[in-house]
Amino acid sequence: MSIRQKKLSIEALERIDDLCTEFEQKWQSNEAPSIESSLDENANATERVALLAELIVLDVDYRQRRGETPTKREYLERFPDDAEAVHDAYDEGGKPTGAFVPPSVERLGELLPSLQIIELIGAGGMGAVYKARQEGLDRIVALKILPEEFGHDVKFALRFTREARTLAKLNHPNIVALYEFGNVADTYYFLMEYVEGSTLRDVVKSRELDPQHALAIVPHLCDALQYAHDKGVVHRDIKPENILMSVDGTIKVADFGLSRILDSESPQQSLTGTHQIMGTPRYMAPEQLEGMHNVDHRADIYSLGVVIYEMLTGELPIGRFAAPSAKVQIDVRLDDVVLRTLEKEPQRRYQRASQIKSDVQSIASSENPAYAKTLGADVLADSSTAASAITAEYPATEPSVEQQELAGRLLLTRRQLMDRVEGSLRPLFRGQLVQLFIGLSLILLGAQCWARNIQIPHRLVCGVIVHVYGVIVISQAALVCTRIKRIDYSKPVDEIREKLASLRSGYLRSGVIIGIVWWLMWIPVTVAIGFDAVLYPQSLIVSLVIGIIGLVVSLWLYWRAVKPKSPSSELWRRKLSGESISAAYLALDEIENARIR
Repeated sequence: MSIRQKKLSIEALERIDDLCTEFEQKWQSNEAPSIESSLDENANATERVALLAELIVLDVDYRQRRGETPTKREYLERFPDDAEAVHDAYDEGGKPTGAFVPPSVERLGELLPSLQIIELIGAGGMGAVYKARQEGLDRIVALKILPEEFGHDVKFALRFTREARTLAKLNHPNIVALYEFGNVADTYYFLMEYVEGSTLRDVVKSRELDPQHALAIVPHLCDALQYAHDKGVVHRDIKPENILMSVDGTIKVADFGLSRILDSESPQQSLTGTHQIMGTPRYMAPEQLEGMHNVDHRADIYSLGVVIYEMLTGELPIGRFAAPSAKVQIDVRLDDVVLRTLEKEPQRRYQRASQIKSDVQSIASSENPAYAKTLGADVLADSSTAASAITAEYPATEPSVEQQELAGRLLLTRRQLMDRVEGSLRPLFRGQLVQLFIGLSLILLGAQCWARNIQIPHRLVCGVIVHVYGVIVISQAALVCTRIKRIDYSKPVDEIREKLASLRSGYLRSGVIIGIVWWLMWIPVTVAIGFDAVLYPQSLIVSLVIGIIGLVVSLWLYWRAVKPKSPSSELWRRKLSGESISAAYLALDEIENARIR
């Protein structure tokens, strides 16, 4: 009997899941763990074989990402007594390939008596969806049944359990919620949020989606993807069928992780008997079609680009396709956004879904008359009144196509400028990390000074001062680092400016507490190191005079920066806050001057 036909309890599957998760975390931390160290010696024979097969699959995957080419023979030599697990990890055989037939409503009612099955909503290669009622909670739910071909496959049971536990943690307003999952009589199911409405596919087919509405949908899709990607979950099958539009206007992305659950576990294939290829080819990124092993969240970004192109134009970007603005009357700056999501090489695409949202919202909200309004052709035809108002406000500024294209080429997009803001703060962040190390060193220096010299008053006092000073240095560095990390560059410019102002005020205060005080603080530090000569009257008097002068001058400069209603205070604040924060303010000024929000 192969591994696929063996039965494991839910508890056993969860134990295997935990061990595999720990194994993956070590790989992700660049530890390159050995399979042998992750095996559970207390597991029974069936559990051991299933665990070993799954660990081999993970090991092959991560090694291939590093450019290695592990072979089946290598694992057979490493595990001569577990040939069954090695063969199962590499071989896909034993699965039926017949078409999926959805269970009847009556059959499901027998399997899941706690649910009132209302009707079959739809079926396809990835299973069937039913509308049902949870009588105990009195709510309508969607019940997804997976193909029965997996019902006797213990390796699928393991993968199903692992992925479903992850998906159940996704809690976002633009992601269909997963309430429950399980297996009844070899039938795997998901119990999900029911969305009353239609799919994006239905809307696109009806030709009722104008560019304005399409652009209003994009930020919600970006929010859902960014949230999932931050949780380490990649959808891998973004397409209009998996985007739901409820009757109240809410946008929901469905079937997160389902492609991964139904994907082949063979490290040498990306095919399954049901789907032939994971995902939908027309929406798949090139690296998915090529069966590469390093497919990551950027594949979702490519698929999102296909969806955006289709929403705007009603067509798919196949072969040598035209830019969206050549198909429909939209702002030409959107061409750059869409085409960048459709880059063949992942590193040339947007790297985060939130960047797409930022650019789309910036373009859609731009009021600069040098740029075309983002309107559908039908809206433009019926908006003579609005056009007259715009002309009255901006006389003789109707842009030609050439002007629009020039504006699109010359525009520094919001995302690029925000990247500059973020990049300008990196040196400051790295400097604060160095400060954390310095603070820790001062704590250790002060501790060893006062702990070893309790009977020597001046060394005891200096040690305590240095110790406390080190704690303050660390706390101030942590404060600045925290404020840098709290800046969300997808937010409006005014909100980012407020965060930057908070960062600058915190940095200036830390300068007073740490930098200015250093004019005198170096004296106890020197004593803590062991040079008591600095306390001799000849040395101490000179040191105190220089320190007091430096302290007074520094405090005077700081007062110039914080003095209320002073015309030069802003200039001094920028000077004293350093180049990083000043560069960030300059980038924000450019964004506002370009009327980008």
